[in-house]
Amino acid sequence: MLATLEQLHYHSLIDGFLDSLAERNLKFYASDLLEKHGCQSREELGQAVKRATEVCSCMHLPLQENIKAVYRAQNGQLVQDWRLSPMAYMLLVINADSRNELVAHLQVELIKRALHQEE
Repeated sequence: MLATLEQLHYHSLIDGFLDSLAERNLKFYASDLLEKHGCQSREELGQAVKRATEVCSCMHLPLQENIKAVYRAQNGQLVQDWRLSPMAYMLLVINADSRNELVAHLQVELIKRALHQEE
C-alpha cells in the first residue's frame, strides 16, 4: 500500500502529539543530581541512568514517558543529558553511588516517606 503525502503528514502530526503527551511528565534533568554533587562524573551519572532505564524496562514501564536522552550546551560544549519523570529521578537516586553523602541522605528520605505512607 502506498501512503500519500497527506497521510504521512497526518501520521507525523499524531506522532508529534503523542510525543508531547509522553514528555509532559519529564520534569527533571539527570544533570541536576550531578550539579548537586550527587554524582562525581558524567560517567557515574550515565551508569545510574542506565540502571534506572533497566528497571523501567524490566517492569515494562514506557521509557518515552520516563526517560529521554537530550543534548544541552554546557560551557560551550554539547553534552548528553536526560529528561526524567519524577519516578525516573527517584530511580536515578536509588541507583547512584550510596557512598555519596547526598545520595545516601536522599535514599534514606525516600525510604522514610515510603514507610510513612504505609502507616
